[in-house]
Amino acid sequence: MPPRIVSGAVALGLAAGVLTAAGATAAEAESLQFHIKVPKHLSVSKGEYNKACAMDVWVWGTEGSTVAYSKAYLIDPNGRTPSAVVYKRVLPGYQVGWGVGCPSQVEDLGKWRVRVIAYNRSGKALGSREDYWYEKYDTKIQSYNAAPEPVRKGRPITVSGRLKRLADNTLGYTSYPGKTIRVYFRPKGSASWAYMGSTKTARDGGFRKAFTAKRDGYWRAYFPGTSNFDRQKSLDDFVDVR
Repeated sequence: MPPRIVSGAVALGLAAGVLTAAGATAAEAESLQFHIKVPKHLSVSKGEYNKACAMDVWVWGTEGSTVAYSKAYLIDPNGRTPSAVVYKRVLPGYQVGWGVGCPSQVEDLGKWRVRVIAYNRSGKALGSREDYWYEKYDTKIQSYNAAPEPVRKGRPITVSGRLKRLADNTLGYTSYPGKTIRVYFRPKGSASWAYMGSTKTARDGGFRKAFTAKRDGYWRAYFPGTSNFDRQKSLDDFVDVR
């Protein structure tokens, strides 16, 4: 994902923290103020980009009595630093950033980090700060159903559906086999969901799991997601038990 250069003076928020670098005194590290703003989560769905897919990563030059400048750069999910933009000399309080667009291929997905290192006038590292966000592709649970309905008490209820994932941000969704689907039940009149069991998706992404009908309530399927593909839950399906 080649980042585009952006900058500005909009106050988008901040996160503060300090990691002591080798050679820095405790007093120097404690006096540093790091400001970083990241989207935290970026998910891509087919056709049009959702609101989280056009966000910016912002960094403010580290402030502190001993700070002369900072270095700011990105680290991709494979631990590499994209060569397009590395800010090597950010003055205290100045703002720089990167535009976060939709990832175009699976290799762009995962945990992205932004790292800031503060230096004094002699070029000694005083401290550093990292923050991160995740880029993922969308998933869908289609054709979800809890059946039959109504059902007699003690008879089986079968929860079924199909899990699909985005192939890339230009093509459509494809089957997602071999993934765990968790099934939850919420009794009628209750606000709490109970975990009932799990099953794996087949080659075509399909899944089925049978349970014993005990009382009226809602059934839900849930995919917890992976490092590259987003979590997803089904619609809730009510089953009348008689």
